[in-house]
Amino acid sequence: MGFNLEDKYHLSQRAEFFVHHHLLDTTDDRAKFVNAIFSRQTNKLLYIKLPKWDPNSFKNKSDKQKRTIRKQRRQQAKQLNYLWFKQMMENDKGLIEKMTLFWHGHFACRTIDNPYLTLEMNNLLRTNALGNFKDLLFAVSKSASMINYLHLRQNKKGKANEDFARELCELFTLGRDVDYTEKDVSEIARSFTGWRTDDDGNHIIVDRVHDSGEKTIFGKTGNFNGEDVLNMILENKHTSEFIVTKMYKFFVKEDINSEHIGELSTVFYNANYDITTVMKHLFNADWFYDSKGQLIKGPIEFLVGLGKMFDLKYPHQTAIQGIQYYLGQVLFDPPNVAGWAGGRHWIDASRFALRLRLPSLILNRGYVMDELTPELDEMIAKNQKKKDFKFDEPIDWEQFWLKNKDANIFDLLIRNENDKLKGSHNEANNKNVIHLLSTPDFQLT
Repeated sequence: MGFNLEDKYHLSQRAEFFVHHHLLDTTDDRAKFVNAIFSRQTNKLLYIKLPKWDPNSFKNKSDKQKRTIRKQRRQQAKQLNYLWFKQMMENDKGLIEKMTLFWHGHFACRTIDNPYLTLEMNNLLRTNALGNFKDLLFAVSKSASMINYLHLRQNKKGKANEDFARELCELFTLGRDVDYTEKDVSEIARSFTGWRTDDDGNHIIVDRVHDSGEKTIFGKTGNFNGEDVLNMILENKHTSEFIVTKMYKFFVKEDINSEHIGELSTVFYNANYDITTVMKHLFNADWFYDSKGQLIKGPIEFLVGLGKMFDLKYPHQTAIQGIQYYLGQVLFDPPNVAGWAGGRHWIDASRFALRLRLPSLILNRGYVMDELTPELDEMIAKNQKKKDFKFDEPIDWEQFWLKNKDANIFDLLIRNENDKLKGSHNEANNKNVIHLLSTPDFQLT
């Protein structure tokens, strides 16, 4: 079980977006290197100052006042997008933020129009990102964000709304068509009737609309409530298998290996769903290091990795959010409850062309809109101006080379095996760096 410099680069990029050569732990012991990544993580909650949430006050506003408040909230949610994006680039938070990004796609919940819900869900995911999946599942299920998004407020005795029950089984835990029937979904929905939040966003159960009658779920009969259902789902090993499969596709490769999934699932289930335990196992597995260059970077991974690489400040908030939009991944705005498809779905003709040019544009203080293809031009909202999408911050090349003076530049930046490219871009200079960042190979991790 070897552990060389290329393995360190691979692990650091997959776990923390990017790490400069001089920050790599010097140990050649894989387990110690992995443990060091976990031990240096700092959990910092996202925060902006917001007025106290008062839903009753909003109801009494005029239509004009409501429009103004909604506009303010959208701007505040955009500010949170920018703050989270910037926080991902902090060196002591890489793995925590990468895991938060993973859970953000798993428990896909659109909160882009509400900063209160955005803060709640994002910090909930971050707090539990490396903790226990049971705690995370319970917290998400009871959150105002999920209750609002999947219509639990409309779920009442005698008129059950099945949206949450269905997505709970299909997308959050068991997977599609696994150990449950349409009847189970209906009965599960009854179990969650009455789940609400109070005016402060705290979870409550409203007894008068909760169905306390007998239900039959997964072949068992009883007066089950929502928490009972969550515990029953966690007892099913298919939940462990489903979660680790998504972890595998996000951190290892899209083409799953059933033996690897079985191995991870057993570890996860036997650890009572401890996330740190299964992630350490994944990062210590030999097969993880055989997956170099077999994942396509997601847009956020791509931009954050580039930012960490050159200590970019990304000073223009609108530019960052515009690029997220063009590349197909806007934080807090998943396409649907299934989240982003990922993999090859990140790449189409227009987006691929932009991704190839983007490093050169950013490092040369360019204007992205000047470079867009007609297809992407059509995606631009009418109120977006050219000046909003500039990248005009200086690049400190001297610092980049100082932090990576002992690195082979190809091995530092490229995970794909390409001897021809390596032979022609092995020399340490700025031009070669920009050329490497502009290759299809750099799109892989």
